Amino acid sequence: MARTPSRFAVPLLASLGAWAKPFAMTGALALLGAATLLAQLAFRCRRAYLPGLLTLAAAAAALSPVLGYSSLTGIASFWLPAALALCFLNRPQTQALSTPAVPAFYGMSNNAVDPSLSPSIWRLLLTLEGQPLREFTFAELLTLPRTKRYSTLRCISNTLRSDLMGSALWSGFPLSLLIDRRRLPPDIVEAAILGADGHSDSVAIDYAFSDEFLLITGMDGKTLSRIHGFPLRMLAPRYYGFKKVKWISEIRFVRQPYYGIWPKLGYTRQPLIHTASHIDRIRRSGNTLGVSFAGIRGIRGVVLRVGDGLWQKATLEPPLSPYTWTRWYGDLPIDNATTVEARALDGAGNWRESAEGPLFPNGVTGPTIRNISL
Repeated sequence: MARTPSRFAVPLLASLGAWAKPFAMTGALALLGAATLLAQLAFRCRRAYLPGLLTLAAAAAALSPVLGYSSLTGIASFWLPAALALCFLNRPQTQALSTPAVPAFYGMSNNAVDPSLSPSIWRLLLTLEGQPLREFTFAELLTLPRTKRYSTLRCISNTLRSDLMGSALWSGFPLSLLIDRRRLPPDIVEAAILGADGHSDSVAIDYAFSDEFLLITGMDGKTLSRIHGFPLRMLAPRYYGFKKVKWISEIRFVRQPYYGIWPKLGYTRQPLIHTASHIDRIRRSGNTLGVSFAGIRGIRGVVLRVGDGLWQKATLEPPLSPYTWTRWYGDLPIDNATTVEARALDGAGNWRESAEGPLFPNGVTGPTIRNISL
């Protein structure tokens, strides 16, 4: 308020009255909330509110005189909402013991600000070497017959210790519902997919018109969210995530190979997914849970071992579809071991690589090893 010109400050104070000071303290309250959260994390106590509430109570006792409150009612009216908000934001989450935790589906973007496209204005263009062939509105796409498919996406930016991978139920349609391939010249070699954010990539024309390739408008029973490419993205299960262009604005049929953003940076034009695993949970009781994924090759088997011990077979669950990861579990003699390793065999009969390979330009390869927290 001291830095607000008088012609603004005086009417504001007059209108807010007794509420002026609490509003002025909002910035300090936000800072206090951040400190409270850090205190709670420091206590490593996610299932109880005690550390955060004690911090909040101490702050209330110290700051209430500064705020000028002279009654217990006034103090409660200011701090009680903060306490309720703290409890709500940090409430414990219940989870069945028989299944691993399911994180939110990862979202990756190279944009400072992702496109926010209006479905009433957005158009999908089909072009031949940039020359218009057809144009579709979002409403027209929604009238097309839908194909629903469970599929796993994996980001090429994964290291051997990251988990940028997720499975979802996708809803969309094949390219053949938009255009008859027989209408295209026989010398077309690729379909270039261009996004409204400037990202682009391409697939071979045979693959673009295959059953595996889908144009997606829905995810897990809902319309695509902004982070996942609303109003339209592509699904190509055999490839890493950067191939799956989001916020599609144009499908361009070309006679020469098209180099998208990542291939121009030196990444492979055929980013086939390597066989990889992720260990979700390890328990001292011996129960170990995880997933393995090899793109469209599927998973034939998984073995586990503790430290440098003997390999033991894991029990596989049936995958949701030929395009998803395979969940597995195993009982291991954890004892005083410090690591658990998972090794997967893909549907083509190849074990995942035993030595770590570089992330660039084809995606990282190597063993899946997780440290056991003592």
